Amino acid sequence: MIHIKINKKLAQETINKLREENIIDDNYLIKHDDDYVYIPVRKIIDNYDTVDIEGNKKENNNTKISFSYDVIGNIAIIKGKTENEVNYLAKELIKRKNIETIYLDRGISGEFRKRSLELIYGSDMKETLYRENSINLMVNIDKAYFSPRLSTERLRISNEVNENDSIIDMFCGIGPFSILIAKKVKCNIIAMDKNPDAIELLKKNIKLNKLKGNITPLSGDSGELIKDYSNIDRIIMNLPHDAYNFLVPAFNALKNRGVINYYEICDLNTLEKRMKFFRDSGFEIVYKRIVHGFSKYLNMYSIEIKKI
Repeated sequence: MIHIKINKKLAQETINKLREENIIDDNYLIKHDDDYVYIPVRKIIDNYDTVDIEGNKKENNNTKISFSYDVIGNIAIIKGKTENEVNYLAKELIKRKNIETIYLDRGISGEFRKRSLELIYGSDMKETLYRENSINLMVNIDKAYFSPRLSTERLRISNEVNENDSIIDMFCGIGPFSILIAKKVKCNIIAMDKNPDAIELLKKNIKLNKLKGNITPLSGDSGELIKDYSNIDRIIMNLPHDAYNFLVPAFNALKNRGVINYYEICDLNTLEKRMKFFRDSGFEIVYKRIVHGFSKYLNMYSIEIKKI
């Protein structure tokens, strides 16, 4: 059974990336020793150290298990559908040395998209330090929404940015896009969010990282704040359920040949309507890709459009 061999310090970041790309073989357990973690994978991946070792199959209790989860620092968040699913996954997660607290996610709601969390293991600890792509992020899962599932997407966008670009991160949250970009590139970023707690965490994260670029945090309605800006090189719109409602002010702030990195959770019919809208509005579609599945008929899409 092929496993990726990875240093423990890099294990969680690697697991998050491979889960996004659906490369981990979930029929087998992730193994570890004192120094390394061994991740079962469906195929050999370039640039990773792979080993062929005996795989440990997950227990089959003849019950279909359907769940998802996020690991943020030493906190795990489970999205289970039944009590059996939740208990099964909690027992597996407790085996990991880095997991100190497990919550059940009862759903996301409200103006600031906050999680409704139920503690099911460990101490009630909602703040943790999360490391991704060489940056450190202080995360408070009670005060501001954060997902580790966009780590590959954030890295990809950061590699597209040019020196001295002007960027607006419209729904920045605690700043994962902005921090990674500014870590790698000397540029100017306006980071906006309506949630004042998210902006306070962003300010902490700016101090936690040695940055080449400059980030200006702004608390307020991004749809209104962006009206004060023009001739912007790149706008990041990571608000998957509502970004469409903010496209007009984003278009107006963008320079000719500027780009928008747009994210939306939708079905194929809605996706086709968006493609037509972008073309009719005078934009070139540079690419579109599925970031991850959301439900049976919905996916999260990443779309880059260029103003022409």
